[in-house]
Amino acid sequence: MRNITAYTANLKEMKWNDFNFDPIAIDTLVKLENPEHYKNSFSFRDALLKAVQEFSNKEVYKLLVITPDNISTTNFYGIAFLEGKNILTLQIENTPIFKEWFDDIDLDKDDAGKTTPKIYSFAENLYSSQSTSNITEGLIYKDTGAFITQFIPNQFIAEKLAKEKADFLEPFIQLNANSNFEDISQNFKKLIDIKGLNVFPPKNNEAIYNAFEKEANFPFPSLIKDYLSLHNGIENFPIMSAEKIVKEWKSWKNVYDNWTQDELLDTYSTNKGKTLLMYTTPYWIPFFDLENGNFLALDFAPNTMGVSGQVIRFGADQDIGYIEADSLNTFIKSLLGEQVEMEDENGLVITNRS
Repeated sequence: MRNITAYTANLKEMKWNDFNFDPIAIDTLVKLENPEHYKNSFSFRDALLKAVQEFSNKEVYKLLVITPDNISTTNFYGIAFLEGKNILTLQIENTPIFKEWFDDIDLDKDDAGKTTPKIYSFAENLYSSQSTSNITEGLIYKDTGAFITQFIPNQFIAEKLAKEKADFLEPFIQLNANSNFEDISQNFKKLIDIKGLNVFPPKNNEAIYNAFEKEANFPFPSLIKDYLSLHNGIENFPIMSAEKIVKEWKSWKNVYDNWTQDELLDTYSTNKGKTLLMYTTPYWIPFFDLENGNFLALDFAPNTMGVSGQVIRFGADQDIGYIEADSLNTFIKSLLGEQVEMEDENGLVITNRS
C-alpha cells in the first residue's frame, strides 16, 4: 500500500506531503439507536479500529483521528500504528453515518455549535482526546513525522522499554534468600494444627517451575520451592497453590511488560527504602491471596534497606509495594497470633497483625 510508511529513525524528518492520505469509508458503523448513550464513544472507537484492521489486514496498536479545524482542512484524518512497525495514513470520509456518530460522541462544542479540533487516541484499552492547540503550531500539517513520533505506541519501542526496565531492576535482584526452612516447616505445621486447616498435599511441580523459568528467564526461587514442598494450597484459605502462584505471577508480569518504567515507578510514595517504589515487578511472586486483585508476595528484588525473601503487599489497590514482614517465617508466625514485629505501610513497627 502506498499509504503505509515504515517506522524508522528518519520518521521525524518527514513532512505532510511525504505521506499519502488515501480515503477510507468507515463501513463498520451501525445505525445509531440510542443517541447520547455513554457507551457510544466506545462503540465508535471499536468500529473505527475494526475498519482500519480490515482495511490493512494488520493488527492496529493505536489509531489517531485528527478532526478538521476548518482552516487548514475540512477533512478527518487517521494515523494508524500497525503490527510490524508500520504506519498507515488515511483520510476518513465524512459519510452521513460517520457524521451522525461523530456529532453524537464529540460533545465539546462552542456557543455556535462548532466543534473544537481535536486528536483522538484509540486502542483496545484506550480512549482519549486532546485539543490540537496542545500541539506545537504547524506540527500536524507541516512537520507531520515529528508529530507522529509523539504518539508512537509502546509496541514500536518494546526492546528499548524492556532494556530500560531490566537495567533498573538488575542491581536489586537477589534470588537467594536467607531462610531457615526447618523453622518455616515447624511453624507451617503448627498453623495447620491450630487453625484446623485442610492442606492439599504437595505434588511434583517441575513442569510448572520449568514453564515459569522459560517465561521469566530466571530460576524459580528455591525458597518458594521449599515452601511448596509442604503443601499445594489450603482449602478455603488464602495460601496459594503452585498453579495459582504462577498464574497470578503471569498476570502481573503482563502488566509489567505492557507498562513503561515511568508508568511503573512512583516517586511520590515512600516505604522506608525496603521495597522498590514500583507498582509491580516480575521479582514479586504472589503467594497469599488478599482478594480483589491484591496479594502478599515474596520479594526477590528488595530496595536497599530491604532483604531478599521479605513479604510485601501489592496489587490493584496499592500504588507501590509495602513491607508486611521481614521473612516468610515471620509472616507465618504472625498467622499463629504470636507476638512478632511487622510493619505497616508507613514503616511503623507493630506487633501481631493477625
